[in-house]
Amino acid sequence: MKVRDLMSYPIATVLPEDTVLEAIRRMVGEKKGSMLVARDGLLKEGLGIVTTSQIFQKVFSQGLDPSRVKVMDIMTPAPLITIDLDATTKEAARLMQEHNIRRLPVVKNGALVGIITSKDLLRCVE
Repeated sequence: MKVRDLMSYPIATVLPEDTVLEAIRRMVGEKKGSMLVARDGLLKEGLGIVTTSQIFQKVFSQGLDPSRVKVMDIMTPAPLITIDLDATTKEAARLMQEHNIRRLPVVKNGALVGIITSKDLLRCVE
């Protein structure tokens, strides 16, 4: 099976200068556990990824105000580990395991086209 068959799209994104509170609201509204930090949905011009785990570790556990902290201050910066649209799900699983990550931005010719998560990969074993 190919990554293209399981990936999610369109991609949920936030801007680096958005506040963490704005990112949380988008995550809740779109039912996402992460957001790519990008401009115009382009990872090559984008900056990284922000996850709920990072928000808890770097904002709430530190007692910081999410309306004052910028996404750029807590995100995992680019370059991110990515996978090609035509790669296999086996390759995606190997990359996730090798790098201890749960999300892979999916690219085609360097442009961001989707995201595949460990949860997506579990769907193909059902």
